[in-house]
Amino acid sequence: MKPVTGLRKAATPKAAAATLLLAATIVATSQSAASAAPCDDRLVGWGTVPGYGLSTTTGGGDATPQTITTLEELERYGGDATPRVLRISGKITTGSYAVDIASNKTLIGADENATIHGGINIAPGSSNIIVRNLNVEGFWPDSGPDDTISARGAHHLWFDHLNIWDAGDGLLDLTKGSDLITVSWVKFWYTDPSHPHRLASLNGSDANDDEIDAGKLNVTYHHNWFADLVDQRMPRVLFGKGHVYNNYYTTVDNNYAVGAGALASVLIENNYFKKTNNPHQFMYVRPSYITARGNVYDQATGLRDTGAGGTGGGVTPFTKPPYPYKADNAHKVPSVVTRCAGPTL
Repeated sequence: MKPVTGLRKAATPKAAAATLLLAATIVATSQSAASAAPCDDRLVGWGTVPGYGLSTTTGGGDATPQTITTLEELERYGGDATPRVLRISGKITTGSYAVDIASNKTLIGADENATIHGGINIAPGSSNIIVRNLNVEGFWPDSGPDDTISARGAHHLWFDHLNIWDAGDGLLDLTKGSDLITVSWVKFWYTDPSHPHRLASLNGSDANDDEIDAGKLNVTYHHNWFADLVDQRMPRVLFGKGHVYNNYYTTVDNNYAVGAGALASVLIENNYFKKTNNPHQFMYVRPSYITARGNVYDQATGLRDTGAGGTGGGVTPFTKPPYPYKADNAHKVPSVVTRCAGPTL
């Protein structure tokens, strides 16, 4: 009888083991490559929306980057009328006041150690400003600027990949009719539990500022990490349409996380609340609206207000942001945010 041909020869145990090892190596390499994927550096959200004569937020644009290392340089170049990309290297201490930053500027840290100790202020009437890849440390408990970062009456702002902590009052306050803003990949935290004002970020300073704020304060918060000892305002939104998605909340024993009031309409989606008190709640008597979808409440307690709040009515749901975005599944938020929030670019 002729031998049968065309059949594959049985693998030896040694060959089979080698094949399995190769397959495992390919899978492990693929998983490692996926976990080491670059952190997202794209502008998404309200900061991309046209308005006030601008089509989007570009900061200093394609201006040649210039490295700055001193307070004098930050004041001179950050506050002038020329579009600039300012590459901050080392640590700059501002002292008892916040340094004004004027229109058409990009402030970006040279590396993960770049730090502003004190505060920066987006000057009233300014626009088209980007602040990225920086540590911003407040002066608490010493005397210094109340807010580590503030913007009053400014528009088209992007705060991205920042590490902000220990403000005297607020870590990132957006007030006085500020508008069209994106806050992304920022870590907010405090170090002293006895600090009475452990506040993250407010949008609007007063529930009766209709003349200044009505129709403004439109802000996107995505992939931020509200971490150690933050007590409230994560964020607090008044008047505007707030989009709060894919944020990670690990603060415990806090007052509340997201607050909505005074004609605000807020979309809260695909966030991860871990052991957080009052994940989202209405504030003040004036009407507001909260839409919540796709969130994870991991041992979270307290209020999860939705629908229409306050008295008087008239505020409609905000469910379709006017810009393209893709929200991650909430269960992926802890890993991606803890890996990429802060100065990781």
